[in-house]
Amino acid sequence: MELEKSESLIGRRTFLDYIIGFVISSWGLLTAYVSLAYLWPSKKAIGNGSGKSVTIPLSDIPEGKSRKIRYEDKPAIVVRTAEGVFALSAVCPHLGCLVNWHEGDNMIECPCHDAKFDIRGNVIGGPSPKPLDSFKAEIKGELIKIG
Repeated sequence: MELEKSESLIGRRTFLDYIIGFVISSWGLLTAYVSLAYLWPSKKAIGNGSGKSVTIPLSDIPEGKSRKIRYEDKPAIVVRTAEGVFALSAVCPHLGCLVNWHEGDNMIECPCHDAKFDIRGNVIGGPSPKPLDSFKAEIKGELIKIG
C-alpha cells in the first residue's frame, strides 16, 4: 500500500522557504525601525520642555558636557563649557539628522554626514549649508534657563 500525501500538508522545501522569508522580512523591519528611531527620536527620549522657556538644574549638565532637550517642541542641545552655557538646535541643517556634542574636540558634529559646528553653532566643516539655530541660554543661580 502506498501512502497518499495530503494536499493540505506543505513540503519541507516550501516550509523552509517560508521560514527564510519570515526571517529576512523581520530583519528588514527591525533595521528600518532602528534607523527611524535614531533619526527621529521620541519626545520622551529628548525631554518634555515644549514651552517658551525651559529650566534645567545646573547640576544636570556638568562643565564640558551636554544634554538634549525639547525646546519649542523641537530637539535642542544644551552645552555647558567654561565660557558659559549654549543652547542650539539639535537638528543638522544639511539633512535633518540629530547632532552630538564632542567634549574632547569642543565641537558639535552630525554623525551621519560629518558636518561640524563650533560652540555657537557656526559651520566649521562638512556639508551643512548654514549654522545651527541658537537660543538664548543663561545660568541663573543653580538653574540653566533657556528662552
